[in-house]
Parts: sequence; structure tokens; C-alpha cells
Amino acid sequence: MVEIIVDSEKFQVDENGNLITELKKHGIEIPHFCYHEALGVSGNCRMCLIEVVGQKRPQIACDTPISAGMEIKINSELTRKVQKGLLEMEFINHPLDCPTCDQAGECSLQEYYMKFDKGDSRVGVADKVKKHKREDFGSNVIHDEERCVLCRRCVRFTQICSKTYELGIGGRGEHSKIMLFNNQKINNPYAGNIVDICPVGAMTSADFRFKRRVWHLKTTEAICQGCERGCALYVDSDKPKYENEQIYRFRARFDESVNGHFICDFGRYSYKFEQLIEPKNDNALLNLKDELKANLSKFDVLVTSSLSTEEMSAAIKFAKSFGANLYGYDDFRDESFCDVQGLKLRYPNKTANKKGLARLQISTDLTHIKDRVIVFHLGDKFELNLKNPTFIMPRKQADIICASAYHRDGHTINCDGILRFSKAVLSPVAPSIEQIIAYLMDEKEAK
Repeated sequence: MVEIIVDSEKFQVDENGNLITELKKHGIEIPHFCYHEALGVSGNCRMCLIEVVGQKRPQIACDTPISAGMEIKINSELTRKVQKGLLEMEFINHPLDCPTCDQAGECSLQEYYMKFDKGDSRVGVADKVKKHKREDFGSNVIHDEERCVLCRRCVRFTQICSKTYELGIGGRGEHSKIMLFNNQKINNPYAGNIVDICPVGAMTSADFRFKRRVWHLKTTEAICQGCERGCALYVDSDKPKYENEQIYRFRARFDESVNGHFICDFGRYSYKFEQLIEPKNDNALLNLKDELKANLSKFDVLVTSSLSTEEMSAAIKFAKSFGANLYGYDDFRDESFCDVQGLKLRYPNKTANKKGLARLQISTDLTHIKDRVIVFHLGDKFELNLKNPTFIMPRKQADIICASAYHRDGHTINCDGILRFSKAVLSPVAPSIEQIIAYLMDEKEAK
């Protein structure tokens, strides 16, 4: 760690770090487009130019080495003049469509204009360079050439992260543009991250476009339940008028130890299967409770690796109270769901808590399991060689509907043995597995 001076104030920063990232830790923002922590330095947007004492001209913060005692001026007249000039250059051919742009509310260009510029354009609308709009780049990525600031983040993502090389730069000067390589559309399991890392409205999601304005959304931190990796997520939700609460999208949340800055598309779009489902039969749970009391010896209990450790623990107590055998099921392996290159975030076991079963010593040997089984599962119905199973799931085809993994708090243990906590996103309309178990046991709460 070394000491540097920023606008006459001293800060401790990592000498080997990047100036933009290090000052961000202290709540100091240096505006930028092309730099991204996962993509490294590009240096082409010049938006991060700042005044460095002792240098003849402004320097780009993303590629300026940190040294002990260096002094920089972020709020000086020179720095602000340079930033305002760069913003004017970016806006020369930028369309006037903030009200209809799906990126409005989370667009860096819009934010920087409001913070550093607010100037009038000296270029008429008729004189702006016109480019293609709403191009389908594939994999739910929609491109708008006119909005692009050519930061090249998307191109570098396909080169550095996914290693699929679908995007490149074509043309020269003001006619430069992002284009598909050999006209082949984007086809990789991480394409949604291209939308996330685009700092403006040039790359938008065909899945999310025009569904909801971002300032209406409530954001909750959660953990992806799509596989055993347990990637960190932001879950954006809202309650439309006269309707139940809805999840509108999943976004990647930075977690250095698990998924870094990105998530896979399977996890990203899995929100579609996690909406609120109301119980279809109020008597089903009561009937099961009566049947349990009348036939204690005929039942076994099966929990899958989709449950949280809290739900598994409640099931252990439940099975013991009725003298039933407890089994676990974790055969959700999909060999095609495993990356051989690129980010390698997808783990072939497509449930979140396989290691939780092992940690709680729940047997997965189903050799002696009975035909009458109560199955607790947070996913789609799966095939079991049983005559009379009762499925308790957050799906319409379930015998008894429960709340999904995104509608209750819970811990899971990922493929690397890291304990992960996922917070409830919405208040469920169906009871959680723990509440169902408590009801079957005539307890107020299963602990």
C-alpha cells in the first residue's frame, strides 16, 4: 500500500492496482467507458483523462501507474474541461432517444452528462451520422449502432472471457461500428453478460426490453440456484398494479471467490421459472397430514439437492418424528452443462446444494426406499421409479405447491465448499417447505 494525494486529500491504495478501481474503493468516481475490471485496460475511450501534477498533459487514469506520493486532481478545472469536451464528442452523433432507450436509468453516458456536462449540442439533428438500429445479434442481444460509444467492451468480452470471438470492429472514423464476425450471430452460453457490461444503450436484452423501467424495480441480492456453482445475483422485481409481485430479470453480482463479474445465460433466464404460484388445492396438505397420522409406517421422505441446508435439517427432524427413513436425491447431472473453455462457470450438477446433502449425511442410496414417498424438491418434476410419490414443489404439476428458492431465505454449499446465503426476493403466496413441515408436525415453526 502506498499513499497518494487526490484533490489535496491523502488515500492509501494498492501500488499494483488500477487507479480507477482503487479510488472506487474510497467512494471516488473517475468516469470511464472502456475500462472494466474483468477486461483490463483498453485506453481507447479517453473518458478517464485526469490532471496529474507534474505531467504536461492529462493522463488516462486506467493506464496510469500508481506511485507513492503521486498527486492527481479529479475536480480541477482542467479535468472537468477535458471530460466535458469528450462527452460533447460522444454526443455529436448520439441519437436523442433517452426517453425510449431501454438503458435509461442505468446508462453511464446519461449519468456523466447530468453530472459533468448539461451543455447544449452544437450539431443539428439533421447533421448527425445515421446508423443501423435494433439489429438482432443473437442470444437475446439487440444492438443499436447509433448509441454505441465504441468502448469495445463487448468485443473484448468475446475475446478474453467467452473466447468465442463473435464480435469485431468494422469501418473507419465516424463510420466505425461493432459487427458480427463473418455475419455469424452470437452463440455462447454467456452472451447476456454483453448487455450487462455495455455502459450505454448499444447492447440491450431482447428478453427484458420495454418490460419495466429500471427505476421501478426493487433489487435484491441472491444466489443462483441453476447449478452447484452458486453464482451471485441481483434479482430485479416489482409489483405491477392489481397483480402479484414479479421477477423481471437476473443480473450478475460481483463475487470474487465464486463467479467474478459474470453469470451464465441458463442461470440468467431461470427467473422465468421462479414466479409466484398459488396453491391449487387447499385440502391437499390437510389430506397428507391425515394420511401420515394413519399410516406412519408406510412413508419415507426424500429431499433433493435443490433444498437449502435449513430445509434439509427440517426434513431430518420431520422424518425422525414420524419414524420414517430419510433419503437424498442428487442425480441432476448434465454433462453438456460444462464448459471446456472461457469462463467455466457452469457446473454439471444443476442443483445448488449437493454438498449440503453430504454435509448433513443424508444417504442417496435409494435401494430400499418405499413406494409411498413424500418428495421435497425445488424444481421441475423428475422421474422416480416409485408407485405413489407425493411431490411438494413450486410448480403447477406438483401434488402440493410450495414457495420456490427465491421466495425464502436459505443457505447452500457450492461445488467448492463455500457456504452461500440467498435472501428471499418476494413474499410467497404458497408456504415454504419449512412451513409445510412445521404444519405436518403440528409445530408453529420447524427448527
